[in-house]
Amino acid sequence: IHPFAPASQTEGYREMFGQLEGWLAEITGFAAVSLQPNAGSQGEYAGLLAIHGFHESRQQGNRRVCLIPTSAHGTNPASSTLCGYDVVQVSSNEQGVIAAAAVANAMDEDVAALMITNPNTLGIFEKNIEAVAEVVHGKGGLVYLDGANLNALMGIAKPGHMGVDVLHMNLH
Repeated sequence: IHPFAPASQTEGYREMFGQLEGWLAEITGFAAVSLQPNAGSQGEYAGLLAIHGFHESRQQGNRRVCLIPTSAHGTNPASSTLCGYDVVQVSSNEQGVIAAAAVANAMDEDVAALMITNPNTLGIFEKNIEAVAEVVHGKGGLVYLDGANLNALMGIAKPGHMGVDVLHMNLH
């Protein structure tokens, strides 16, 4: 919508956007979604800034570390660094997924979030995601899901039901 379009001429767009937001919330398992920003890279940036704001609101601005599995999407370390986070890698296990124990070993009071891709870049479903999310949440962190491979979950699993706190979707 053009920013100067009169509200009376955008009712159809607003109805369509509201319906799309509802559908996306339903298929992801989240209470609400935003259609902004429009690109995956900007979605990562916005999501990480939201995580930063969350921790700041709780006087936990010291949380400046983002855990990223070696199997995550390649843009994740770059986005985390752009947002001022220090990146700590978490290795995958012999099955190609991250283990809750590996995340627990890396978690401390400086960790803001774990940024995960599911299915990961190896094409493997992160079957431990709920246990991993419990570990992250138990230590005060948040779980960010890179939605680059989200199409593989559609109709099968909902990220909001897996312990994911923040997600960007690449609708392509």
